[in-house]
Amino acid sequence: MVKHHHLYELSPMVTGWTICVMVLRIYKKFLNPNAFELRLVLADEWGTQIEATIGPRFSAFYFDRIKENQWKTITTFLVRPNCEAIKTTPHQFHILFMDHTIVTSSTPRETGLLNKFTPFDYIVDDVVGNDTLVDISNISLIDVIGALVNVGILTNTASNENDMAGFKLPFTIMDKNKDTLVCEAYGEIAVDLEKRFRAFRKNNVVIALAWWKIIRFYPGCNWFKIVSHAPILTMYPEPDVEEVEEIKMVVD
Repeated sequence: MVKHHHLYELSPMVTGWTICVMVLRIYKKFLNPNAFELRLVLADEWGTQIEATIGPRFSAFYFDRIKENQWKTITTFLVRPNCEAIKTTPHQFHILFMDHTIVTSSTPRETGLLNKFTPFDYIVDDVVGNDTLVDISNISLIDVIGALVNVGILTNTASNENDMAGFKLPFTIMDKNKDTLVCEAYGEIAVDLEKRFRAFRKNNVVIALAWWKIIRFYPGCNWFKIVSHAPILTMYPEPDVEEVEEIKMVVD
């Protein structure tokens, strides 16, 4: 029987690792208009997460072969320190695919806690732990969940009205304690979310924001906002988690 290693065991000293993981997120990071890396966020059955990178040599090959929510067994890869300015997981290392990396489908497994939503009061008080996010240069990636209680006006501050980068959409979400967070989406994300929010046919839809940024003026500062962080961020309505019903009982 093949032994699968825990993600917390990984270190740069070995390449002969074998892991069984769920693909939580997959997205492209363009290096130039004609080349891109694939970035993956992976989680094992104990809930540990790690980021993986597939370089431009193999990214096109894997793009149609790896999908979100699939379970994969991955064998033979490099493990390197995670030196990204903004980390997508708290793991100190990340995975790099090699020529000899092997990816095969795996049977789905019961998982540990994958939805580690951060309580609003932790964000307000700036006491979020390293198991929830990684704070570097006062910028953090985080997952939050709340009812969509207000959507502002979509604006474009660019001098060229066709410049997507100038779009901004403010909105507010509320948790089960009736605490609120002000959020902002930018660029194409703002335009897309404005359309999706308008399509909701009822008020106070509960939404989850995954891999969004907290920006503070300085550590411990009460001035902060939750903002979009392309390309990894995502928003999904009415996720299948127990927090949804708890929030609906308060805001409906």
